[in-house]
Amino acid sequence: MKADLSDRMRDVKESATLAVDARAKRMAAEGKTVYNLTAGELATDTPDYIQAAVAKKLHHNKYTPPAGLAELREAIAGSSRGFYGLDWIGPANVVVTASTKPAMYAALLALVNRGDEVILPTPAWPSHQHLIELAGGRVVEVPLSSDFDLDAEAIGARLTDKTKLILLNSPHNPTGAVFSKGALIKLAGLLKGTNVTVMSDDIYVKLVYDKDFTPAPVHGFENLVIINGFSKSQALTGWRIGYLIADETVAKAAAGLLSHITGNAPLPSQHAALAALERGDRPPAETLRDLRKNRQLVANSLKAIPGVKYKLPGGAFYFFLDLRAITGDTAEWCERLLKQTGVVLAPGEAFGAPGFARLTFTAAEPTLKKALSLLKGFIEATSK
Repeated sequence: MKADLSDRMRDVKESATLAVDARAKRMAAEGKTVYNLTAGELATDTPDYIQAAVAKKLHHNKYTPPAGLAELREAIAGSSRGFYGLDWIGPANVVVTASTKPAMYAALLALVNRGDEVILPTPAWPSHQHLIELAGGRVVEVPLSSDFDLDAEAIGARLTDKTKLILLNSPHNPTGAVFSKGALIKLAGLLKGTNVTVMSDDIYVKLVYDKDFTPAPVHGFENLVIINGFSKSQALTGWRIGYLIADETVAKAAAGLLSHITGNAPLPSQHAALAALERGDRPPAETLRDLRKNRQLVANSLKAIPGVKYKLPGGAFYFFLDLRAITGDTAEWCERLLKQTGVVLAPGEAFGAPGFARLTFTAAEPTLKKALSLLKGFIEATSK
């Protein structure tokens, strides 16, 4: 018997980045030597203080309100008010979700009508496009600048009376870029007086290396939805805990939708988020220290590899390698790299950018050094 799938499933594919990561982990489980530089997560364990706090709460086993524990929403609101300097953020504006994907999807469902246009700067994380389309929106791709900055003028040229939303992500996945203050201010000016909503995916906003970084939401956008969570900065990816911040109408609608889809976010994960917030919702100092060290290690190694170009990432934990001098088919190239060396990179095709590949630099230093040495040898051998 063959199921007759709905039309909406025609273009939905498994997350390409998660698929590559799953394959790498499967190969490692089979005993093969794999250097996995694809996973969008820290290599460290969840901090001890979070584990200890949750362990004391494991006897709690009841539903919470769909929007999350009252004390967690209060804590998120207080932390976000201080971080963004947005006085309007209160507990009623916060919805706690089972990771950021449901937060984003619920907000899109609440705002986007079928056929509405959603501007997506590209390259982009694959789930952004799929979530927009599942919500009934039409993706309007606008390329980032050559150095991966937001191109406000190009976005302005694509605004129409059907534009409902613009989805921003800074620090950016897959490039590691942080959008400049000038570009964000210019975009806010272009949107002034319109009904266009800016959705800011801020999941990497606590993982930054540049002192002059400013998060997108602080630049005066009149209609704003913030998507954030604890997965990346607190090594909580498997715990699935995120949140959205929006005006009360959108927040209430999103919570209503999620009450029928996921219900409340996992209770232990909500307690984990509370423990993180009690420490200021900042990555452990050693996490940023190690990421900075790894970032420099990768940059130094890449300088010695012929044909590879890159831009030093200002945030997140990705290098987006420009391999166009080497190959135009990075999907096939990454496949050969994996088979011959065991090094796993995410091909740019997953992000709409053939000729590029994403390298995650969260691995332990010995793993990174070995992987980069193998990468160098592979490129030198295959480029002759």
